Amino acid sequence: MTQIAQLHLQHFRNCTQAQCKLSTGLNLFVGDNAAGKTSFIEAIWLLATGRSFRTSKSHHLIQHEHTQSVIFSQVTSSHNADKTHKLGMQKNTTNTVLKVDGEPVKGQIHLASLIPVQLLTPESHRLLEEGPKARRQFMDWGCFYQSSDFIQQWRLYQRALKQRNHALKRHLPKAQVQLWDHQLVETALKIDVIRQDYLEALEPYLMTFCQALMPEVEEAVVCQYRAGWPKNTDDLLSLMTQNYLKDSQVGHTQYGAHRADIRFKFGNQEAMNTLSRGQQKLFVCALLLAQASLHEKVVHEPVIMLIDDLPAELDENHRLKLLELLQVLNIQHLITSTSESLIPILNPENSKIWHITNGEVTEKRA
Repeated sequence: MTQIAQLHLQHFRNCTQAQCKLSTGLNLFVGDNAAGKTSFIEAIWLLATGRSFRTSKSHHLIQHEHTQSVIFSQVTSSHNADKTHKLGMQKNTTNTVLKVDGEPVKGQIHLASLIPVQLLTPESHRLLEEGPKARRQFMDWGCFYQSSDFIQQWRLYQRALKQRNHALKRHLPKAQVQLWDHQLVETALKIDVIRQDYLEALEPYLMTFCQALMPEVEEAVVCQYRAGWPKNTDDLLSLMTQNYLKDSQVGHTQYGAHRADIRFKFGNQEAMNTLSRGQQKLFVCALLLAQASLHEKVVHEPVIMLIDDLPAELDENHRLKLLELLQVLNIQHLITSTSESLIPILNPENSKIWHITNGEVTEKRA
């Protein structure tokens, strides 16, 4: 599943009812600030990932004076229009119900596997600046779709980590803490291999898109992977045993796959230090395009790209370049903008423009 054919929102944010039959290419949502245009890509991101990129509070997602919101989409294979699934989410302040083809499912994984989405926002450049969590999420997004074993190993790892940290915080006997060490280490090492393989496959694509978007940067980009434990570690289990005392003092596990990170470098310089703010935004675009290209090669379906306020991200020339690349890669993309004139329509045959006013959506007719 790779393209959204229909999107239906009910009582989501300031949108009472909205239904869109989306184009397979560009879908441009135009409206004034606070008109509700970002809600459409936020809803898709929420449906695919289980979380909003704007708030952590469920009641912010529900229209005022209503008790729940509903998101529904029909997704279709880019290669076979008859291969479709209906995805739904019903959310109130305390509970979320997920459905695939009308049947309730437990766990976001069922929807995520059917609707691979990527997100570019005015805050996306923080991927380089902030802590490693966002970079791990970026890396693990690719691992999830391209390794059938990743999610199982990650779940086992998280279970062992949670139990070990719980024992550490409660100062339980050493034997009860170390009861989880073998599973933690076994799954960490498997996750480590999957991540290294993924980044090795990603790097050539990243080089290509860096050259396309930032030809002025002469040094080649390198993805420097950090596993979450010292590089010269020969025996992770022994390291866990040696650090038990420190772990017990701080109340959590200091080494493991949950501490992994990626550092992006051009030559010997960190990307964050050598790139201008504008180039950092272009680099994040290159990262997403590289992921999208690798995803299509492995999964044989393109991703869906969500871009909030593209004119705030890139200047006119780079906006055009990004849109050209999205067209070449055959990626369905949903973009928000305050002005229709800021986004060039490269192919009217597979583009649609939507005007948003106070949460109401209207398709622009030719």
